[in-house]
Amino acid sequence: MQRLSLIIICVVALFINACDKKQEPSPPAGDEISSMSVSARKVNGEVILDITATTFKGTNPVATTFEQAEVWVSEEASGYSNMKLVSTTNSKTLKLDNLKADKTYYVAVKGIKNGVKTEFSKQIMFTTSTIKPLETLLELQNGWFISSSPTSPYIAYVDDGTGEVILQNWKDKTRKVIFKNSASKSYRIKGFYTEGARLFLETTRGQDRAFDYYDLANEKIIEIKMPIASRIWNCAFSPNGYRMAFTDYNSTGLFLYDTVLENLRVYSNDTFHDFQWTVDGKNIIEVRNKANSTLETREVVKWDLADSKKTPAKLFEWPDAIQSVLFSPNDEYVLFASSVANNSDLWIYELKSGKTWQISDTSNFGWLSEKEFFVNVNKTGNETSWKTYRYTMP
Repeated sequence: MQRLSLIIICVVALFINACDKKQEPSPPAGDEISSMSVSARKVNGEVILDITATTFKGTNPVATTFEQAEVWVSEEASGYSNMKLVSTTNSKTLKLDNLKADKTYYVAVKGIKNGVKTEFSKQIMFTTSTIKPLETLLELQNGWFISSSPTSPYIAYVDDGTGEVILQNWKDKTRKVIFKNSASKSYRIKGFYTEGARLFLETTRGQDRAFDYYDLANEKIIEIKMPIASRIWNCAFSPNGYRMAFTDYNSTGLFLYDTVLENLRVYSNDTFHDFQWTVDGKNIIEVRNKANSTLETREVVKWDLADSKKTPAKLFEWPDAIQSVLFSPNDEYVLFASSVANNSDLWIYELKSGKTWQISDTSNFGWLSEKEFFVNVNKTGNETSWKTYRYTMP
C-alpha cells in the first residue's frame, strides 16, 4: 500500500512539474521561409541588393519576413563552392561596399527564421562596370516605348494618352505629329529602316498583324503588302526595309518575304523565336537556348542567309534569358535586356573583348549612332513620368 501511494505521489508531481513548464510557441503554419531571392540594382554608381523571403499560402507564393539574411558573394561563376559570407543583415536592402572596379560578381543569400536556415537562393550576377548619361533627351508624361535611328537624328514614339505617333529630331528638338489616332486604326512603332528614311509602323488589317511605313521625305504613310495567307507572329525587317523574316502562327519555320517582289520562301524548318538581321543584311541573328545546358543559358548565333544548312556561328552566350538584342551599326557592341540580376537591366556587351556594362531600371533602348544609345527609364514609380537619357560608349 505504501509503495502504491509513493508511485501515485511521483506521478502527480511529474504532472504538476510538466504543467509548470512554459511551452515554446510553434511558428504559425505557412509562415516558414520556403525560399529566398536577391536582386542587384545599380543606383548612382552603387550596388543595392533587395532581399526577399517567400512562403506559400495554399499553392500561392507570397512574401514573408526573415529575421536575418546571409549575403554570399563570389567573383567566379562556379556555383556556391567559392562564395564567401560578406554580410549578415536583418534589412531588406543592403548596399554592397568594397567592390572592385570593372568586375563581375555573383551573389546568393540564405534566410534565417525561427532558428531555421534556408538553402542558398538562386545565384544572380551583376557587374560594377556602368556608364553615366550625357544628357536628358526627353521627359514624357505619356509614351514609354521609343525607337531610334542610328543613321539619322530621329526618334519616334506613340503618345499613350492620345495615340498620336510622334517623330522628333533629338538634336534640334523639333517635333512633329505624323499620325493622329482614329477609331479605325492605331499604330505601334516598329523601327527605322532604309538608313533612317522610313519609319515602320505596326498595325492590324482584319485581325492579322500588318505594317505600314512613314516616308520622312514625302511625309506620307504607305501600306506594306503582307504575304498572302500568312499569319505573322514574330518578325524582323532587313536594314533596307525591303525584306522581312518572320514566323507564322500556323506553320513551323522561318520565312523570308520580299516586300517589293512579293516573293515568299521558307528559309529554315527549325523553330525560331527571337531573331534580328545583321547590319549588312546578309545574316540572321538568333537568340536560342544553349543545347545540353541549363534552361536559363542562352547563346546568340549568326545564320548565313545564303545557306541555311550551314552551321550558325556562335557570337556569345549568356547565363540567363535575354530580349531585344540590338547590334551597333559597326557590329562592335550589343544592347540587350536581361534579368540575370533579378532586375530590369540593360546590358551592353563588347563582342571583341566580352566586357559588359550594366544599367538598371530601364524600359527600352536603342542606338543613336555607332557608339551612342538612348535609355528610357521610369525611376519614380509614377507610370506617367518617363525620362530618356543619351549615353556614349567609353
